[in-house]
Amino acid sequence: MVHAGAEFWDRFFRQRLESGDDLDWAGLWTGPFLVPLRQAGARAVLELGCGTGSDAARLAGEGYSVTAVDLSGEAIGQAQARFGSLARFLVGDMTLRLPFPDGSFDAVMSNVAAHMFPDDVTRTVFAQVGRLVRAGGLFVFHVNSLEDRPLRARRLPARELEPDYVAEESGQTVHFFSEPYLRELLAGWQQVQLVPVLVPHRKTGEPFKHVWRGIARR
Repeated sequence: MVHAGAEFWDRFFRQRLESGDDLDWAGLWTGPFLVPLRQAGARAVLELGCGTGSDAARLAGEGYSVTAVDLSGEAIGQAQARFGSLARFLVGDMTLRLPFPDGSFDAVMSNVAAHMFPDDVTRTVFAQVGRLVRAGGLFVFHVNSLEDRPLRARRLPARELEPDYVAEESGQTVHFFSEPYLRELLAGWQQVQLVPVLVPHRKTGEPFKHVWRGIARR
C-alpha cells in the first residue's frame, strides 16, 4: 500500500455522515488565510482535499471563486448537496496531474489533506501546486508536524512505512513534516512563512493536534 485510496476515503466520509461529524473545524483552518489572500489580490482559489466542502464554502462566502477537489466521490457528493451553489466541486486526485492549465489559480489551499502520502508522492503534490499557482500567487496550507506523531499515536497505533510516514490500523496513511522538510519542498517559492500551531481538543481543551500553518508566495 502506497497510500490510502478512494475506497478508504469513501468509507471514511460515509461513516462521518452517519455519525453526524463531518470534521468541520469552523474557521480554524481558513480564518488565518483571509488577510494574506486579500493582500495578494487573490480571486480564483483551488482547494485540494476539500472533504465535504465546509472550507470551500467559507472562502466562497468571502467572495472568492472556489474550485474544490477531493479523491472521494462520497465527499464530493456531500459537498455538492450542501454547498453546490457556492463553489465548484470535482472528484480529483491531487497526486496526479489535474486538468487545469499552468498558473490558472491565484491561490491553492489545502487543509490537513496534503500529508497523506510518502515522500515521492508528496514531492509530486507540492510540484503540482507550484504549476497551478500564478506568479505572485499563494499556497496556503496546514499539514501535520512531527510533534503531532506522539499525540496521534496515543489514539491510533501505526506502523512506519518510511521515515515519518505511517500506516494506521484503519488503513489511513499519514506523513509528519519537519520544518526543514517543508522548506525543502518549498525551495522554489519566493517567500515562505511557517508557523507551528497546537490545536486543542474541541471538547476537553487538551492538546489534540500539532500542525504547520504555511503561507508561500510563488
